[in-house]
Amino acid sequence: MIDVGRLRVRLGLDSRELQSGLAKARLDIGKFAGRIAAAAAPAAVGAAVAAAARSSFQVVDAQSKLAQSLDTTTRSVQVLTRAGDLAGVSMSGIEQATKDMTRRLSQAAAGGGPAADALTRLRLTAGDLLKLPLDERIARVNQAMQDFVPEAERAAVAGQIFGEEGSIAMSRIDPKTIRQAARDVDEFKVALSEVQADNIEAANDAMSTLGVVMRGVGNQVAAGMAPAITSLVTGFTDLLRAGTPLRGLLDGLGTGMQAAFQAVSASIGRALSYAGTFATFLAGRFVSGMAMAAASVV
Repeated sequence: MIDVGRLRVRLGLDSRELQSGLAKARLDIGKFAGRIAAAAAPAAVGAAVAAAARSSFQVVDAQSKLAQSLDTTTRSVQVLTRAGDLAGVSMSGIEQATKDMTRRLSQAAAGGGPAADALTRLRLTAGDLLKLPLDERIARVNQAMQDFVPEAERAAVAGQIFGEEGSIAMSRIDPKTIRQAARDVDEFKVALSEVQADNIEAANDAMSTLGVVMRGVGNQVAAGMAPAITSLVTGFTDLLRAGTPLRGLLDGLGTGMQAAFQAVSASIGRALSYAGTFATFLAGRFVSGMAMAAASVV
């Protein structure tokens, strides 16, 4: 009879008890693994949610600030971010092009700037475009580009609206892509109201302020400890200078260890010398014996 935990069998020709014991052991192992997975799952989910929240604080804060600088909504910036993902255009490229567009539309609204002639060809007005959220503004311009400008001339007109650097990238964000991006943002609850975006921005700013406070506390603690650390290091250095008792003790210890190592080395050298001499002696005796044996054979 063998009894190991729940695995209890009687060895013999009949293996039914062995198989039953193995089955019970596998069941216990499965239950144990299930309990471990059940305990670890909430922690893993909580860590994932916390990481997503931290990322959202930073991303939404940046989007909200960009929306304010471009006089648009946070949702509009989120739609353009998704549209850039779909079209393969980086957010930095979209940001630069939309800033140029906003500036040129403002100039056109005042009666000048490089975008005035382009808007005439597109049959649009700067005042009407500036009233639209940014994503709709870009969709309206690109749709008019397809409707009223020959394909060979679209790059030049886009350059007048978006700037030379951003015109090619923004032409890839066509109205169809923007509509798909808007559906994704709304369907997956990415879009936030301005109140929600302002709350996240305020919370992120508060956490940033907390970071500054903690950095200040750390600086004050470091400043308070600095003189004591300097005195400690200086005192220890002075103890080890030449002529001090501690330095003499260490030097004496080093000299003694050096002499000991030299004595050991010399002993090893003598031992090797003796071994070589003895080996030479044995070799000579061996050669002499072989010579006498050869002579006797002859």
